[in-house]
Amino acid sequence: MDWNEDGLKDLIVGETNGQVRYYRNIGSVGSPVLTFDSYIQVAGSNIDVGDYSYPSVDDWNEDGLKDLIVGGSSGKAHLYINNGTNEDPRFTEEDFIIYAGGQQVQFISRTAPFVADLDGDDVKDLVVGEVHGYAYFCKNNGTNEAPQLADSVRLKTGTVDIYNYTSRITTTDWDGNGQLDLMVGGWDCRLMRYMRAATTPERPEITLTNNGGWIIPNSGGRLDYTIEVINNTTSTQVCDVWTDAMLPSHSIYGPILLRTDVSLDPLSSLSRDLIQDVPGSAPSGGYYYYAYAGDHTSLQVYSKGEFHFNKSYIDDGGSQIGTWNISGWDDCCAQELLVPESHALLSAYPNPFNPITTIGFALPIAEKVNLVVYDLAGRQVARLVDGWRDAGYHQVTFDATSFASGIYLYRLSAGSFHASGKMVLMK
Repeated sequence: MDWNEDGLKDLIVGETNGQVRYYRNIGSVGSPVLTFDSYIQVAGSNIDVGDYSYPSVDDWNEDGLKDLIVGGSSGKAHLYINNGTNEDPRFTEEDFIIYAGGQQVQFISRTAPFVADLDGDDVKDLVVGEVHGYAYFCKNNGTNEAPQLADSVRLKTGTVDIYNYTSRITTTDWDGNGQLDLMVGGWDCRLMRYMRAATTPERPEITLTNNGGWIIPNSGGRLDYTIEVINNTTSTQVCDVWTDAMLPSHSIYGPILLRTDVSLDPLSSLSRDLIQDVPGSAPSGGYYYYAYAGDHTSLQVYSKGEFHFNKSYIDDGGSQIGTWNISGWDDCCAQELLVPESHALLSAYPNPFNPITTIGFALPIAEKVNLVVYDLAGRQVARLVDGWRDAGYHQVTFDATSFASGIYLYRLSAGSFHASGKMVLMK
């Protein structure tokens, strides 16, 4: 949005430390160039909502000036009224958005408030995402000048809650029909689209339960879990069922299991106890495992379940597991080895970081690898990898506890492949 009213789109960014940054566009309309201008302040001090600030801009009191609404770790919707101008916004005090009954709008943590006329009555409402992943709607029964927000209700598709862990929400008229649709991002790095409809037909619901195997050895191991698909309707339902996994790098691998045209009789359920092999070539770190009921061809999801597991960095000396094989649902097939088709240097995560980050890389074949960190003067400050690595995805931790804040470069060499990246240490 154009923060300083110079005709160029700028960027307002929340941070994990709870502050809000203003990046000014010093480029042009067709070629934006962003530079960090300042932290946005209230009464002379940087805005600080605890952690995980999420800013949005709206003329909350309808005085013609853009105001700032910021969610964060407090779970509240922090309100900053602009007492300056649109060209030079100034905030002198912090307030909070409240319900019509007078209590503050508040959720568990990491709130992401967004203002939009979601129900199409020409009065702005409040839509909120939060740490647990649900999307909440606070209907405005007042006016744009004096909002009277009803208590929050969860947004749903049919009877299923809209859900994406640490949900972040915006609205757009995706299909151009004059009604706002919902776009929801979250922890798994995928963007979910929810289209407005007069009614949402009831669909099968899915549950996913981990029955053990929360820690997978470095050489590979097995997850025991149960998928249950439930048809609560009085008609036969047909859906696809599939699973995938979010890797420690936050990329998605899958589908791993795919069963199409699963038929469910009225008021019935289907349950399968499954065993999922996790191969030794899979990168170590934290995973999310997902199961879906829906239409896989169009990637329409009726319902999803998930659980978390970790793959250890420590080699337990066990035999190597080679495939993402599944057993327990009829004749589940072995999946291919998790081996990339080409070399890749994956971005450091998190970035910026303090003081530990993880750098990933992919090898299509086994070969000698060097991964080195340099400072901006070109001096080598750390050698993270120096030796042979098997084909597959790999991750390496960089601990910068003893290093000064600043920009560091990392460079990967593997055979004839060379690539570099940049990371920022902020202490």
